[in-house]
Amino acid sequence: MQELDKQSDIQVTLFGDAYIADSKTPTETDVLNIYKDLSKLTDIERHLNLLYRPFACFINTKCHYNLMNLSLCIPGCTYDPDRHMALVTTHRRPIATIKIYANGNIYCQAFNRINAYQVLSNFSEALAELSGYSPCLRQPKFNLVNATFCMPFPLDLQALNRRYERSTVYTPKKYPFLTYRMKDSMIKFAIFPVGYVYVMFSTYPEQTRRAIAHVLRVLYTCRAPNQQNQSDLELSHGDINFKLLWEKEFQRDDDFSIQWKATCR
Repeated sequence: MQELDKQSDIQVTLFGDAYIADSKTPTETDVLNIYKDLSKLTDIERHLNLLYRPFACFINTKCHYNLMNLSLCIPGCTYDPDRHMALVTTHRRPIATIKIYANGNIYCQAFNRINAYQVLSNFSEALAELSGYSPCLRQPKFNLVNATFCMPFPLDLQALNRRYERSTVYTPKKYPFLTYRMKDSMIKFAIFPVGYVYVMFSTYPEQTRRAIAHVLRVLYTCRAPNQQNQSDLELSHGDINFKLLWEKEFQRDDDFSIQWKATCR
């Protein structure tokens, strides 16, 4: 009985108000061992409000398209200008969704980053053959944010910076977050003191999941003693607009060169 009470205490301490009393509620051991057993991540995801982003590629082809004419040339496409300003079509192998805009922008979502670019590139070539356009495929852009989640406790970013100083950048007077780069990869995390995390620069879903499994163990070791200590840098859990704002800023400049007027001293 004492052992059961101890286990319950661990669960409540780890996940606070997010605690759900069932057999799949993750324990402290689950979190600390998650990188060794990735299957445990599935049970933990729902406690973290974890949202995965599709892999997308965007190109401005330097063309101006007549979407009504294109809809007659492209089999199986959808174009309803009263509902959406883009012509939409799908690609089967690999599976992808393509959107074409009259101003020359083409946007492709696929299972991974490579597929998104390959499908868009192949489609642009087919578009040239079908309609006579000459799309430019220079300077493709990809979505940087691959997933977001929120830890159920605040984080001590100063402790995180001290413990992993070779992998982190933390300048609280400029930015309200710490960046952590995963060793031997391009994956970068933007970590806010209330526990909200952006996962960036992944190239395929399994890599994203492994990165999250890795950083969860790191974040767990740097829990803040209390949220009051981080109030000057607080990012509200419920402020959706603010979260989207930062995601757009990361997308605009992946070096985080924008300035943030910190209130801390």
